[in-house]
Amino acid sequence: MTEFVRHPIAGTPAVGEYWEGQGGIYAGIMPDYEGSSPYHLVLSTHEAVDVKWGPYGIAEDKARSPHDGWANTAALTRCEHRHEAARWAAAYQKDGRTDFYLPAQRELQMAAASLPDQFSRSDWYWSSTEDSAQNAQGANFNGVELGPLFKSFAGRARAVRQIFVSDH
Repeated sequence: MTEFVRHPIAGTPAVGEYWEGQGGIYAGIMPDYEGSSPYHLVLSTHEAVDVKWGPYGIAEDKARSPHDGWANTAALTRCEHRHEAARWAAAYQKDGRTDFYLPAQRELQMAAASLPDQFSRSDWYWSSTEDSAQNAQGANFNGVELGPLFKSFAGRARAVRQIFVSDH
């Protein structure tokens, strides 16, 4: 029986390796959820510690996508309220790349599944996906628990960026 061998797209590193010139660690390909395009997900090498998602009791209705962290982060950084985790991610820069954002719930889940050693096992990480006026989606990678957290909780954040497969 012939062994199946996977060949990465030319120039794409293996999952878990630093992607030279792209600002972070390659996490894999995110599927196409809304007919746009699948994209490579790149995880920041640094993280924010003790950041809050945002003000408790205020709804941010334009930040509820479970899969579009770019749109969620744009909504959170453009509104009048302080969203520490989203602002940190949007300001993150590496290798001259300035297009980072706070991952949506599904993007954070994918990063956790493909790069578990890149996350603290004892802390919660924020996604950009709001759950309600009181809660936003977060994840704890000690057993990969996902769920809503009070927005005023101090957690961690990682930034991500995307490279559309069609562009690479």
